[in-house]
Amino acid sequence: MATVSKDPVDATAQRLRERGERVTPARLAVVEVLANTEEHLSAEQIGERAEQLRPGIHRATVYRALDALGEFGLVTHVHLGRAGTTYHLAGDLAPRHLHLRCSECGKVLDVAGDILDPARRKVLRELGFRLAPEQVALIGTCAACST
Repeated sequence: MATVSKDPVDATAQRLRERGERVTPARLAVVEVLANTEEHLSAEQIGERAEQLRPGIHRATVYRALDALGEFGLVTHVHLGRAGTTYHLAGDLAPRHLHLRCSECGKVLDVAGDILDPARRKVLRELGFRLAPEQVALIGTCAACST
């Protein structure tokens, strides 16, 4: 396998080619949008930004691109409760992280992906169950709302 580029758009194109998948403007636009933001974007917001990047891309095509990139393990999503579902790059295209959502103000914080590793190992060891906390937001109260 060839060395993977550090640029998420180039790396995605390379991985799609290696898999024999199509490298489409919509797929690359989705990755470019996600690579250039730290915001938690919904599918609709990604569609709007992708259309700005590549005029002529239809929103439905962007949604299909999100689904395909998710199936290929290049994009993932997290359910933020009332805040809806948001998307971000997956695997080595982006740093592994978890999401914390304040139940009072709705603020979403990103935290290091290894913060729950001791709990993951304990649950696996004692129950044989593999946790996937990347797929949901952990709910609690942020520092500002706790005071």
